[in-house]
Amino acid sequence: MKGVLQWALQRITGLILFFGLIVHFYVMHYSGSSALEYEEIARRLSSPFWKGFDILFLGSILYHGFNGLWGIAIEYIHSRKLLKIAHTLIVLLAAGLLATGVMVIV
Repeated sequence: MKGVLQWALQRITGLILFFGLIVHFYVMHYSGSSALEYEEIARRLSSPFWKGFDILFLGSILYHGFNGLWGIAIEYIHSRKLLKIAHTLIVLLAAGLLATGVMVIV
């Protein structure tokens, strides 16, 4: 059963990314020329719904991408020590990016 949770979360975040990307493209690229103006983005970011959407989207992007990177590391790194270093770097980088992103959104 090891790895089942990561497998399931990879699929779930993939679905979130698919639908989130559709929403993102519609809102940012097809809802008018004012969608990219500062005032419109500030108004959107003041809404709890959009804050939640952006944090969920960001978390999904980071988990999906870094979990995929971890899968690649497992396949190609055979040294336990290097694998532990890679894991630590992946977790720290993902956590740092998530913290930075949440600070920007909130």
